[in-house]
Amino acid sequence: MKEAPKDKILVADDDPANLKVVLDYLDTEAVEIIYAKDGLRACELAEAEHPDAIIMDWEMPVMNGLEAISRIQANPELEKIPIIVATGIMIESLDIKTAMETGAVDFLRKPFDPIEFRARLQSALKLSRAFRQVEILAAKEKKLLEESLEQKERELTSSAMSDFQKNGLLNQLLDHLKRLDTVTNNMHAPEIRTISREIKSYIDHDKSWDNFKKHFEEVHPDFFEKLLAQFSDLSANEQRICAYLRIGLVNKEIANLTNVESASVRRALSRLKKKLGLGPDQELRGFIQEI
Repeated sequence: MKEAPKDKILVADDDPANLKVVLDYLDTEAVEIIYAKDGLRACELAEAEHPDAIIMDWEMPVMNGLEAISRIQANPELEKIPIIVATGIMIESLDIKTAMETGAVDFLRKPFDPIEFRARLQSALKLSRAFRQVEILAAKEKKLLEESLEQKERELTSSAMSDFQKNGLLNQLLDHLKRLDTVTNNMHAPEIRTISREIKSYIDHDKSWDNFKKHFEEVHPDFFEKLLAQFSDLSANEQRICAYLRIGLVNKEIANLTNVESASVRRALSRLKKKLGLGPDQELRGFIQEI
């Protein structure tokens, strides 16, 4: 059975005797202690080791405890580490208020009372575990959202290509009907015209785009708003191409969806790149992906 990882505690104090007291009060088989003799070294160890809790002496050389707390709190990777300020001098109510406002979560007076020491440290460690659990849950939620977005984009691409394939097949049917009309010397012209009209009623590129845009905005709700806020002079067709680029379609797929030749898409992309103010070394698709 895998052992649970030890809680890592950083003790910052310029008096090694206080470290001995901490070691006497704790079960060193259950926790890992790291030691700093001044505030600057405490910051360096916090950045390197990411401890679960910090016991920070107030008065230390090089950098005092409150300065060290401020530096640690300014680091987004460390700001959730619970810090307990320890002091035998700054023990007035105003001092406690100052320490808490700086970023400490608790306060210990020296000399330490063993029961109070363990209770406050355990409280800080529980807070640390709670923060870690929140981070784990947030990471899982982010991953699920990303996977959901990827799935929706795949469905969006599939839907767009399905519309193109449908329109392509219907256009082929119209071509077959024209040839049939010629072969039969217009013997069935009225019937063929009726069937052709019915087929044409199902070929609607604008309707296909409207359906695509509706689903696209469910996946990327602010895309067109952000795009037009930066580039208000984009035509409807250029906005459409931007949306296709956003979901990762290649030139051939865009050509199919817009019913043009691939060469026309290349020219359109070149014009779009200039219109967006991108330089020769800037990649259009990457730029659109960031909107």
